[in-house]
Amino acid sequence: MMEAIKILRAVRQKEQDNNEVKYSDYDIVSAINEAIRYLNISLVHKDSEFLRKSKDYDEREMNAAVDAENEANQDVEGYEPKEREDFAHKGVELPEGYLSLVSVQRSSDYYDLYPATSLAHLKEKNYVLFGGRLYVKHRGFRLNYMGAVPEIKDVEKDTIELPDVFFDLLVKMARLVLNNGDADTLTQAVSAAVDSLIPRRRLSNMRSRMPFWM
Repeated sequence: MMEAIKILRAVRQKEQDNNEVKYSDYDIVSAINEAIRYLNISLVHKDSEFLRKSKDYDEREMNAAVDAENEANQDVEGYEPKEREDFAHKGVELPEGYLSLVSVQRSSDYYDLYPATSLAHLKEKNYVLFGGRLYVKHRGFRLNYMGAVPEIKDVEKDTIELPDVFFDLLVKMARLVLNNGDADTLTQAVSAAVDSLIPRRRLSNMRSRMPFWM
């Protein structure tokens, strides 16, 4: 994880703008967020593990929470009771930042479910992804997906969900945005940088071959 404020300060230092004459914090945060959007596109196209996420859904737990909230607010004027979850008929909303699906597994044994062509063909072994919602005939399942790195909302508090190896890249890309880099230049720069970072990280934990090995 990288602290957003450290990236902002690094951009200021590189731009020699420590006195905030050229750029406001808003300008730099906007530039960093644009860099994050380009980075998300590049990483998802490369099926990068940096964007892989999982989320568990349990219909019984979710309905218990709904029932408790409805009961606690039943005497509140104007309160409209929430509907209970029904994974097979109502589906569940995809997570914020969802980009693409990796797999869906039932919680009981993590068996991989297979896509069905429509809700009419939904069976125990299947899932259906339709209209931004996921439908399954199980009370518990795990969604494995590619999720976007969230943009910065509060530069003083937020962290960026990437390892430190991306620090210099985000600083460089934010500066390109601030200096009016065009879309093609930004896309090519991010793609080239990601190509160099990902293989290096994947090989970083390998043991070096000793000089006397054949």
